[in-house]
Amino acid sequence: MSSSETSNFLEIAETYLIEKVVPKASEIEKDPQLLSDALQGLGKRNLLGLKVSENWGGKALTDEEYGLFQQLIARYSGTLAFLQTQHQSACGILMSSDGALAPAVSDRTSLKSDYLPYMVRGEILVGVGFSQIRRLGKPIITATSVEGGYELNGVVPWITGWGIFSEFIIAATLPDGGVVFGIVPFQDTQSQDISEHRGVIKFSPTAQLAAMGSTNTVSANLDKWFLPQEKVVSIKPAGWIHESDRKNILKATYLITGCAFAGLDIIESISRQKSLPFIKNAFNSLQKELNECCYRINQTIHNPNTTFNEKLKLRAWTIDLANRIAHAAVTVSSGAANYAENPAQRVYREALVFTVSGQNSAIMEATLDRLVTDYRDSSSFLGKKVVHLSHVIKLDIPQWEGDPPVEFKTVAELGKDGYYLRQFSIGEHSATHINAAKSFYEDGISIDEYPAESLVKPAIVIDVYTQAQVRADYLLSIADVEEWEKKYGRIPNDSIVLLYTGWQEKWCGAEEFFNQDDLGEMHFPGFSYDAVKFLLNERQIAGIGIDTHGVDSGKDTEFVVNRLILKESRIVLENLTNLHKLPPLGTTLVIGILRLDDGSGSPAGVFGFY
Repeated sequence: MSSSETSNFLEIAETYLIEKVVPKASEIEKDPQLLSDALQGLGKRNLLGLKVSENWGGKALTDEEYGLFQQLIARYSGTLAFLQTQHQSACGILMSSDGALAPAVSDRTSLKSDYLPYMVRGEILVGVGFSQIRRLGKPIITATSVEGGYELNGVVPWITGWGIFSEFIIAATLPDGGVVFGIVPFQDTQSQDISEHRGVIKFSPTAQLAAMGSTNTVSANLDKWFLPQEKVVSIKPAGWIHESDRKNILKATYLITGCAFAGLDIIESISRQKSLPFIKNAFNSLQKELNECCYRINQTIHNPNTTFNEKLKLRAWTIDLANRIAHAAVTVSSGAANYAENPAQRVYREALVFTVSGQNSAIMEATLDRLVTDYRDSSSFLGKKVVHLSHVIKLDIPQWEGDPPVEFKTVAELGKDGYYLRQFSIGEHSATHINAAKSFYEDGISIDEYPAESLVKPAIVIDVYTQAQVRADYLLSIADVEEWEKKYGRIPNDSIVLLYTGWQEKWCGAEEFFNQDDLGEMHFPGFSYDAVKFLLNERQIAGIGIDTHGVDSGKDTEFVVNRLILKESRIVLENLTNLHKLPPLGTTLVIGILRLDDGSGSPAGVFGFY
């Protein structure tokens, strides 16, 4: 779409929103019928299939063009923005279904023709129910292959649009970890499959939400529901949602910045009414920051070398900024903001919703990190930020089979002895720890012999999170190293190479962390022998570290990578955490060891300064 076409399209949308939606924005938040009418108004203007290709009646917008629309609609009604996003997402899933299925059922043309032209115009309205597949652990809705389709069982905890959407696209986890997407009715229904077995979908009462209540959010219970093959949209591989979230981490920022502009509109309007200089000053300051934020989003989206961590920080900035602007709108509105129908109150609630929309643990952590930035920065060391890279030692931490258990024994009590003291016992290779050369070589140095200067080193971080989510046995390759160097330059000599796999997210459970199969073989990612040999010989690294229980993969019982590194008395760090908080380049690693006499290793307090 040309710039003039984009401008015209946005003008049509803005005119509709200002004339038809803004006067009823507070009522739309509460009344499902008014919300449905507003959604139909978008459909009548062909604004409901914006990323659908033109041959199906859509506008085929780019990500940036679609983002500007999302920002615009969220500026005038967060409730409408949230609801239409569900429908636009359903269009997107249908559009991307080509080639996602087995060859026998890969042609989804018939399904597209049945839905997409009508969805674009709002004649068929479809929601989505797949946020549950972001959850770690045992899936809460499963799919089993049966003759002619799939049997679905379980719970979809969050579906928006009850009574507004006629159907929704469901996602259910297959036995191999993949996900099947299919279209199911959005009403209490019984189905009959080819085996004459009846299945049931039953929906809960609408949730009583603090904001955007008219979106009618419910949960669904499916019992032996038959999803016929002709209603299957696509099949995605294991880890698809996590890879998609990482790839699209900034797309939701347009909704958040739209909410921020809504707050600015309120502040600007009140500054004209009250003529108080400090309100105008606050408006100017927040407007400048928001414009800078939007500029940074645009630059980042067009920069293929931007790291995931940098994108996370930008997402957290937009969340923080939108909430601060909404809070400022409440502040300048004074006591009137306490009325539910007050625009500032509505925008404030919408900012809270967009804070958690599409949230995963990485976004939650980045948001909290942003919220405590001021305090954290005040405690920085020599002008640098510092990050804990060690797990807290508890009784139930994941431990290698045969390792001595963690034990705490109270020796003195405050009330009885005047002070509190415990006896502490742990193996040398438990928790976040460092391995010494003596672990594998009889003549290798023990942990107490490592020189102090060897424990303070520059570090780089290579991110293989996406690969590790898809394949638990993933090994860092020479190609991965070369790809990192294309973006950030040659790995500096004497650096410690840290590998971020995301395995730290599984730390709370030994079963997930070690990921043993039925034969007892463990599956977690690590370094390949060839990559480490290359790093030692060609980059003269000081050592390696990882967020799993071993720099060797879980399948390797010979510890070939450990042996290769420790043969030269270099650094091996295991069970690290928070590696995603570090930049790819520019960290100084400080490794605090226990100088255990003749020790094969030591639990370690590891810090990253950057």
